[in-house]
Amino acid sequence: MSSMISRITAEDRGIAADILDDLQAVLSAAEVTLPSLGIDWRSVRDTGVLLVDLGAARPDVIERLVVVLRRGMRP
Repeated sequence: MSSMISRITAEDRGIAADILDDLQAVLSAAEVTLPSLGIDWRSVRDTGVLLVDLGAARPDVIERLVVVLRRGMRP
């Protein structure tokens, strides 16, 4: 494990993993799958910043995600 990654505490890594699991569960319930969803360990190694990478997806998947987000934003 590189020094930058090791600076991120186990608690921070656990929180990120939990958030990732929550996001995957919500997206799955909405029938949206982002195949590249994951923790961006390269950003941690390079910058020390822990990021969730939404990754690449087909346009139809992103369109479905937009529909779900718009629906959720309605008052």
